[in-house]
Amino acid sequence: MRNVILSVLLSWPSPVQQATGLSPAQDANRPQPTSDISQLRAKAESGDPDAENDLGVRYRIGEGVEKDKEEALRWYRKAAKQGSAAAMFNLGAAYYNGDGVKVDDVISCAWFLLAEEAGYPSADEAVRRSTSESASRPIVAAEKVGEMYEKGEELPKNADNALKWYRRAADRGSPQASLNAAALLANKPNPTQENLAEARKRCEDAAKSDDGPAAFCMATIYKRGLGVAQDAAEGAKWLIRAANDGHPKAMLQLGEAYWKGDGVKPNLITAYVWIWMAYRLNVSGAEQDEETLRNQMNAKDVVKARKNAETWPVRGRVLVLHKH
Repeated sequence: MRNVILSVLLSWPSPVQQATGLSPAQDANRPQPTSDISQLRAKAESGDPDAENDLGVRYRIGEGVEKDKEEALRWYRKAAKQGSAAAMFNLGAAYYNGDGVKVDDVISCAWFLLAEEAGYPSADEAVRRSTSESASRPIVAAEKVGEMYEKGEELPKNADNALKWYRRAADRGSPQASLNAAALLANKPNPTQENLAEARKRCEDAAKSDDGPAAFCMATIYKRGLGVAQDAAEGAKWLIRAANDGHPKAMLQLGEAYWKGDGVKPNLITAYVWIWMAYRLNVSGAEQDEETLRNQMNAKDVVKARKNAETWPVRGRVLVLHKH
């Protein structure tokens, strides 16, 4: 069994600290908080991140309030979202130890990385321990931090910070982080040529993993002409790879390409096969395409296409379709 990581204790000596001999974690430039729980709660409820974290610790150890690990986590999250390094560390420790939440080594490491960046003294050791347990964990955790900034739930929504962390994970070998970075770069309100060139490079890096999302990324690059000249045929080639790997949106777009002859020779039966599969996978826009294309085809060809779709091989397996 691995050793636990201790959470940050209160910033004043508590009975628990005195009993364990652990010294208080205190910032010399930070005002001394009062031990009066009502005053601490008032400060926390007014949005003071230090008070929010300290109130969380109070709930964690049951000092002045009834012990409540879930309430402790709620206050840690509030403080962490405002940039409290101590609260970030406490969240990392909670996920590492399974303290009030299920053990999650990736989320734990993500919070430790954030605490380390924010300058919390013990975070670097926590990151080293996490890395010693799994060399790939900090890479996946950096990607998780990017997601947290992109979604704006656990952290303030910030596309630039999300991109920074995605780049960090991508540069260390994460295909998904490369794709996430490419998407942010390509979808900037006014992307520069440098942005588009990097987006293309990130897609190319991810495509080395030979999976559906990476191939779909490359298809998008060529179809939209992002950092390269538009090339419908090249885009279709990548769509075929992505669709054959089971990428739902690629299936729809490939069906539309065969329908319109966009980069491939027009073929309504093949178009319907892919659109029908996308429709059965509930891809947005597929239902309307299916109805419109079906009305352009004779009934015999529709039946044939549906039979082909039901057993279409996708990378050595049969795609399981949802029933409507």
